[in-house]
Amino acid sequence: IRLLTNFEIDSYNALTVLLCGQETLTRKFGLSILESLANSITFTIKLLNLAKEESFSYIEQRINQVGTSSILFTKNALALTHQASGGIMRNINTIAQAALVKAFLVKSPQVEVEHVQSVIER
Repeated sequence: IRLLTNFEIDSYNALTVLLCGQETLTRKFGLSILESLANSITFTIKLLNLAKEESFSYIEQRINQVGTSSILFTKNALALTHQASGGIMRNINTIAQAALVKAFLVKSPQVEVEHVQSVIER
């Protein structure tokens, strides 16, 4: 990363690097071996966990992005997905995707609470 960020053309930085990661990545930059890299970070943004309604909207938006307007999750399944994920988008994605597969395998037209429950119990 350091090699890439030091690449200049006519005294201008030729490359900007965007790092995305979990909280552990931020803590790694506190290590003395990464001090020079940490000093070159311009800014950081911490995404907060989603509230319940935001989680619902997030899942619905993801479903709409694949081109369907069908209601694929029951309200109770959405609520359990939010609760189990803690509002963390990565966890929401993992749980929702696995629950969709479970529902598909049993030919259910919607993701029900039992599909989400079976995912979070494994």
